[in-house]
Amino acid sequence: MLTLPVLAEGPGWLVVAKPPRLLTHRSPRTPRAAAALQAVRDQVGRSVYPIHRLDAPTSGCLLFATERALAGPLSASLSAGQKTYLALVRGCCPPAARFTSTEALKDDNGILKDAETALECLGADPAARCSLVLARPVTGRYHQVRRHLRRLSHPVLGDRAHGDSHENRAWRARGIDRLALHCAHLSLPLPSGERLSVSCPLFADQHATYSRHPAWEAVLSALPGLSADPLPVPIPRPPA
Repeated sequence: MLTLPVLAEGPGWLVVAKPPRLLTHRSPRTPRAAAALQAVRDQVGRSVYPIHRLDAPTSGCLLFATERALAGPLSASLSAGQKTYLALVRGCCPPAARFTSTEALKDDNGILKDAETALECLGADPAARCSLVLARPVTGRYHQVRRHLRRLSHPVLGDRAHGDSHENRAWRARGIDRLALHCAHLSLPLPSGERLSVSCPLFADQHATYSRHPAWEAVLSALPGLSADPLPVPIPRPPA
């Protein structure tokens, strides 16, 4: 059985560390694939309800309700809270630069929708032509962080859908063989009146590369939770 690290839990909810290459939940196209929803359900022995989703190659904090009645309130709480992603992107952005992308994005039906992402450059590596960036999406459009960074000419490394295939091939030799995007922190008001603040350490498949980056100390200053030991990357068993 695939067991996911529990980062925090309380009455009616829990946050797990989703590893890379794991779906948040199955779909009609992937009815038997390994997925976080089924793994956590089996792990805790009861139904769970994902409050948000992470793309399969993205790792990090994933919030579940363990009571159906709390799914709606937790979703509203997360909308009022903040998700912080750490991204390794192509190109050099000015250290400590803060900016907001408000470019509208098309949905699946081709309709433009308002979108907003707050971004902060933690530092660049001129030799490797890459930067570490914090991204805090205000809205929740499909692939929003990835699409906004691409529009700013700083695509996330390893992004097959919105990135640069030439750069991605070059970075695979340096250890970045999947999307360099990690949901590092969640902060939100809980329905109980308390506040949840939880971090997810990096997984081992990317920790070595990130920790050698010149901006690593700035990362740890902004996200102290990433100072914890890296998490091992599990290998999901194929369905029987």
